[in-house]
Amino acid sequence: MDFVKIILFISLIYGLYAKQKLPAGACVSKIVNGKLVQVGDCEKNDGSDIVRLIKKSRDEKIKAENKCDVTYKKKCYRAVAYDVTNVNFNDAKAICKSMNGKPANIYDLKHYQLMLPYLRSLIPGGWGLIDIWTGMEYKNNQLLLSNGRPITIATEVWYPKSPGSEASWTNVGVYVDKDPENAYQGMINKYPSSSFHGVICEI
Repeated sequence: MDFVKIILFISLIYGLYAKQKLPAGACVSKIVNGKLVQVGDCEKNDGSDIVRLIKKSRDEKIKAENKCDVTYKKKCYRAVAYDVTNVNFNDAKAICKSMNGKPANIYDLKHYQLMLPYLRSLIPGGWGLIDIWTGMEYKNNQLLLSNGRPITIATEVWYPKSPGSEASWTNVGVYVDKDPENAYQGMINKYPSSSFHGVICEI
């Protein structure tokens, strides 16, 4: 029994001593201006610290990039809009791909209404409206999701006198006006080579 008490006493003393020494001898590693900076007792030099810090930095960057601006039915949406109309549909696909996504679908009236205030907030200064690509298509008088599946959507979602009947107007975008009451906004079908302000992506 005395032997156990002695061992516990020695362990306690050793623990207190180690605890007191730790702050002075601890190794703190961080990345400053792209370089590994270590402060304290940093004897281990096998590269594991830098690997851990790089992984942590990468994970934080991915997390920030994957942030959803709008969420609907567990799907994540982010839009990109420029202050010039220079984004054709191929550009829109490339923009979304760079964010690990694709040009988005708009699934129903509720989804459309949820997106409008967000898209309105992206209207650049000096502009009264923006036009934004979606991933949807309009072919043979039928609205299609990006996977080619037909969908029916409320007529009030469409821009006045849209969709157009021109066969080459295959891609669908959204016109969004600063004024929520303006009747001249909504989904519209256009040539894929048309220049829009940006794209809404489904991540």
